[in-house]
Amino acid sequence: MRLKTYYPMPKFPPLSLSGAACKLHCRHCDATYLGGMLPADTTETLLERCRALRQNGALGVLLSGGSDTNGALLNLAAMTDAIRQAKQETGLIFNVHPGLIDAATAAALTVDFASLDIPSDDVIQRVLGLDATTADYIAAYHTLRAAGIDVVPHVTVYNGNEAGLLRSIAAAGDMPHTVVVIVFSPTRGTPLADAPAPGPEAVANVVAEVKVLFPEAEIALGCMRPRARALREAIELAALQAGVARMELPSQKTLRYARDAGYEIVSFDACCALPEVYESIALKSEV
Repeated sequence: MRLKTYYPMPKFPPLSLSGAACKLHCRHCDATYLGGMLPADTTETLLERCRALRQNGALGVLLSGGSDTNGALLNLAAMTDAIRQAKQETGLIFNVHPGLIDAATAAALTVDFASLDIPSDDVIQRVLGLDATTADYIAAYHTLRAAGIDVVPHVTVYNGNEAGLLRSIAAAGDMPHTVVVIVFSPTRGTPLADAPAPGPEAVANVVAEVKVLFPEAEIALGCMRPRARALREAIELAALQAGVARMELPSQKTLRYARDAGYEIVSFDACCALPEVYESIALKSEV
């Protein structure tokens, strides 16, 4: 009966290694979310950003950005030396959102953990527009693990059947400490702006099935989810009742429900994929 809550801003902000650029323009995002990231698309900019963030009390960063046409994080391979230098100079906690990554880039990365989406074949082809499969993302998961990187798989709810995408990871006996469940959110100005958002039942189904696959893992409800108030609160409540132990940016209604239900609430200045080893330094005062 403990709920861990996460507040990335201002101490764990996202940096875009590609600035405003994206070569893929997926139908659910169309580069929209890059506007909410701090641009860090050159070696000098990345170092300056990380130094300034550290001086201002930041604890870590998410290294993200747009994708290239092969589904890899744009500029990641060219920035591995700069990432290593920034890590050595600042000591910030680095989370990377790498996409489809090759072994050489993974081996060159100096990060603390990676957040890796595992999409379905249908989403890869219809939404992302990639000539790839779920198996390619599972292979990227194992490539990162082989490079000694702690990987937190993310699965996006569209219809409530997505938990099975992680079955091969569980079958291989690779048990991540956390699995993040995010929820498709129709976004204004994108090709899927008018697509229906998943309901709370679909989210609860995925959370419950992920718990069966990974009984020792903490399941997180991530930041990417619909924000319309009623739907947001319904999704959060359903996810909590289905077994999530972590939640990023919960609503006040969800916090009140959790407290009334007897949950101990512990909060962190970080993203919800944060490994437990860093929790003591990211602990936040009660919200």
